[in-house]
Formats: sequence, structure tokens, C-alpha cells
Amino acid sequence: MAIFSAACSKHAPAEEHKTAVLSDSIVKNVQTVPVVLDEEFDFVKLNGKIVPDETRLSKVFSLVSGKTESVFVELGDYVRKGQTLTVLKSTEVASISNDLSIAKSSLLIAKKNMETTKDLYEGNLSTEQEYLNAKVNYEKAVSELNKVEQVAAITGGQSSSYTITAPINGYVIEKNITNNSEVRLDNSNDLFVIADLSKVWIIANVYEADMNKIHIGDSARVCTLVNPDHAYLGRIDKIYNVLDPETRTMKVRISMDNPNNELKPEMFATITINGKSEGKALAIPSHAVVMDNSKNYVVVKKNTALKIQEINLTRRVGDKAYITGLDPGEQVVVESQVFLYQALRTN
Repeated sequence: MAIFSAACSKHAPAEEHKTAVLSDSIVKNVQTVPVVLDEEFDFVKLNGKIVPDETRLSKVFSLVSGKTESVFVELGDYVRKGQTLTVLKSTEVASISNDLSIAKSSLLIAKKNMETTKDLYEGNLSTEQEYLNAKVNYEKAVSELNKVEQVAAITGGQSSSYTITAPINGYVIEKNITNNSEVRLDNSNDLFVIADLSKVWIIANVYEADMNKIHIGDSARVCTLVNPDHAYLGRIDKIYNVLDPETRTMKVRISMDNPNNELKPEMFATITINGKSEGKALAIPSHAVVMDNSKNYVVVKKNTALKIQEINLTRRVGDKAYITGLDPGEQVVVESQVFLYQALRTN
């Protein structure tokens, strides 16, 4: 049975060309592409996964302890900057609100006392020292109010409620809180992680044997299990230059735009890195190759006839196969080639 394959053969084609004349309509309408001379690059196959761009990621913590009253988002939700994520009931916020109220009242009293003492001093009914003391107390009250207002501005909240909002636009990729949860400041876990996924990173693992083949700026083709036939194109923009002692691999990073949100965090990916050029080689679409009995063939169109031609498949990179056994410009069938191959074989 004939199947598609990317297997490599190191032996020169030995089979004679097999030619047969099919109906004119089939030959006329068959789809072909020419054999071309193309740049052949050394390449490395890597495995990796999709992760958020750390420069577009925000971890959300609480600045006060308390108990969650309501949680308004779920894992995977898209949120906008300033949108409420959760509301806590907090004794700390209540205490700060109380301190703010006291500081405002103390300031009013200190101001009134200073004004009264000033009038008495100007009427020679109070000493200069008493006026200076009242003025110092007023300045202390102003300073205390400023301090409490700054603390209130940092923590936010009103009365006993503390509202946590989204710091950026993005998706909730982690959620570590539920309704009626206790939030404590001695717990270092974040409550939410929000990521802008319009741009993502692909982190790939490079084995020691391939490290010298990887360079910043090398082009990369990224494929996922979700859509293995679609290649996302990018370039290596960072080499971490640290070897993991357990896996004996080094990580490299490929930054990639993700406007349609097709690349999602934690997706597995296969990455093909193109290295240095190895010169020109004959190339055809990889799906044009038919494998039969461990040999590789193509169906070639010449004038009004189709023929089978055995080839050497020297390398396959993505949707491109590098071959020998054909001449530049020959027309290779790229549609229904398995069916045509079988039909020609039976003649």
C-alpha cells in the first residue's frame, strides 16, 4: 500500500521510469509544480511549549488580609484594566478608614485651636508660647492626616471593603481564590495571574549536541498539536546559556505575535530551527512524495503522459522535501498523486 513518508534513502534510484497514458482529461487537469533549486539549510528539531510573554504578565496580590466577599471572574476570562476581580472584607481596611476619620477630626480641632489661640495672642490674652504650641499641634495634625491618606491610597478600600482590580488587559491564566476564602499577608501565593496573550513566547529545549547549531536570529518554524499543518514563523531572540542539570538541555526563546489567540499557554510545540546554508538543492513539496516498499517516488507529468520516477529523499523540512533524481523544471504531481501512482503501477 502506498503512503506518504519523509523517510530518507541513501541509495541512488534504481527503478526504471514507468510511463502510462491515462485519459486526456486526467492528464490535462492534474495539478503539478516544477522542481526548483532552493537554498538548503542545516536544521535542528526541538521540542518546547508556549508560555506567556513575561513582560506582558501581571501577578495580582492583596495588600491587606481579609475574607473574600465576592469573586467576579473565572479562569480563562478576558478582563480589562480596572475591572473588579474580587472584593474582600478586611479589618485592616476598616482600621485605616477609622484612622482617616480620626485624623480629619483631629486636624479640624487643631486648626480651630490654633486660630483661637492666635486671636487671643493678638489681643494680648495669650502668650506667644501658647500660640506657638497650638501652631505646632496643627502642623502635627496635618502631617498625621497626610500619612493616613497615603496609607489609604496605597491599600485602597472604603469602610471595611477592599476591592482588587485588574492591572492590565488580558486573560486570567491563574486563579487561586474562591468565595469565602481567607486572605493572609503571610501567604506569598498570588490571587490571580493576568496575561496579555497578543504576544507569546515559545520556550524550546536544546540538547548539548545541538547547542553550537543555535544562534540568535535563526529563523524558526513552530507547529502545535492542535494545528500541525500550520507553521508559525519566528526567530530566536534569546539564548539562556544555562544548562539544566537534570535534562541536560539549554533553553532558547522565540517571541511571536499571537493576534488571533491561537497559541495558548502550556501548548506543546515542535520547532524547526534553520541554521547555516548548505548550498542549493532540488526541492519539491513534501506531500508530493509517495513511499512504497521503503522507496520514494513521485509522479511526473511530461507532455501528455504521466510517469513514475523513483527519487532520493535527502531531507524534509516542514512542507518542503529536498531530493535527487529529477531535473530542475520537471513537473511533479501534487494532487491525487497516490491514486495516480497506484493506477500507473497496475498498467
